[in-house]
Amino acid sequence: MSDMEHQLTKVLVGQFLEKNGFTDSLASYLRESGVSMTSVKQTEYDDLEDIIKDRVGFNEQAVVQKLKTVSLNSELDPENVTKFTIPSWNHRLAWEEVVSTSEQRSLVIKTKFLTDNLLACATVDKKLIVSDVDHNNVTVDSISQPGIIKYFGPITEKFHYTGTIDGKVNIRNLVDGVNSQSWSFNLPGRAVMAMEMVLLEDGKILCFYCSLNNTINAYVYNLETEETSKVSEYKLLSVCTALQLAFSEDGCPVLFLARQDFTQIMIFKFRNHQIHHVANIALNTAQFSTHSFNVSDMLITSFTPSWHPINSHILQINSTTILAVATSHIPYMRIIVTKVPSLDDYTVEDLSVNSSSIPQRSVLDEYISNNASITETVTTTTKTHYDSILQNIATVVPQDSYSQPILQVSYSLGGLVVGADNGLYAVDLRKSDTWPLKYGKEDRIKSLDIYKDSICVSLASKKLVMWKLK
Repeated sequence: MSDMEHQLTKVLVGQFLEKNGFTDSLASYLRESGVSMTSVKQTEYDDLEDIIKDRVGFNEQAVVQKLKTVSLNSELDPENVTKFTIPSWNHRLAWEEVVSTSEQRSLVIKTKFLTDNLLACATVDKKLIVSDVDHNNVTVDSISQPGIIKYFGPITEKFHYTGTIDGKVNIRNLVDGVNSQSWSFNLPGRAVMAMEMVLLEDGKILCFYCSLNNTINAYVYNLETEETSKVSEYKLLSVCTALQLAFSEDGCPVLFLARQDFTQIMIFKFRNHQIHHVANIALNTAQFSTHSFNVSDMLITSFTPSWHPINSHILQINSTTILAVATSHIPYMRIIVTKVPSLDDYTVEDLSVNSSSIPQRSVLDEYISNNASITETVTTTTKTHYDSILQNIATVVPQDSYSQPILQVSYSLGGLVVGADNGLYAVDLRKSDTWPLKYGKEDRIKSLDIYKDSICVSLASKKLVMWKLK
């Protein structure tokens, strides 16, 4: 293309934006392209639409068919866009690198923001390092455990916890970024597969965790007496693969759980001192074959979020809450977005815990308590919702059977970010579109966390990078 053709093309694009009222886009385009407003106002050139119309008019059918293959998915329908307040991706924002540590002695297996300025990183050498990213990334706390720290996060703005695979838990109180007090206890059971903690109104810590013996457990830790008590458990038919914690509108902890060889999301509500299985969300329409893929990761979110008054980092479910699921499909991941069914039919009197309560019996309990050769009908009121899927997005995120993708939401960008085997990917939920980001490109993402305008990524190359939106 000659310089004249290139310049005329830029003018025609500017005229198209001006003619169709894309004022904001035109302002950015004029600044970046160098085209003058006088050129845009000229009328002696043919419109861009007329040129394209003449170009494709003789072969319109072929062009139409080709356009159908440009996008893998159709856009989210306007009714659900409005109902769930789904935004489009904000392409005006970009990330600027603020921290880059390329010479880590040990691989960072998980990274998470505890507060605005505190970043925690767990390493394979059994350490958790808490750094102040606002002050030259200086270390403010360091924890060493006899086992690898796989689970950690904030409980409130002052408390954070760590948990090892073998169930050793440490709770620390950070005052002005400095550790002032800590508590430790052990959780019984085999290897811990998932863990979440919340602070109760009476000041006790409620811990949910899933273990390798296919059980969800609820334990309470009293910070004053340093005593641990079991309050409830629920047996599963297979191992947990993903766990998310939220609060219902009436203030009850709600667990969203995915398990191996089961293509439904199980919803549990902690009420009356018990873990109750209240609903399932079907990720496909097969009612007689409940398994076709596994859930690799999931995320409960809302773009008009409400936060729990005590546990301010945990989402409180409202009418705009959605659930995003990353599947194990090969060779390309799918992202399934569902609405969350109403959970307010299940009320609770309070969140105070009675340690003498009797664990609720599940379907598996009823089966193993009798002769296994005798078929027994177990009554259950758990409803499976087959009409909750909003989107089933075919993505361009490649993966194999060993992939461990990570889902995070960026409220500032208005979409999801996926950490994959070869870098980061953006997900525009409104347009059902995915594309690779230039950040962390061509390197396996080991861990990913987003907090407000910051994103931190640990890579398989032992590099730790943090960006801020600008």
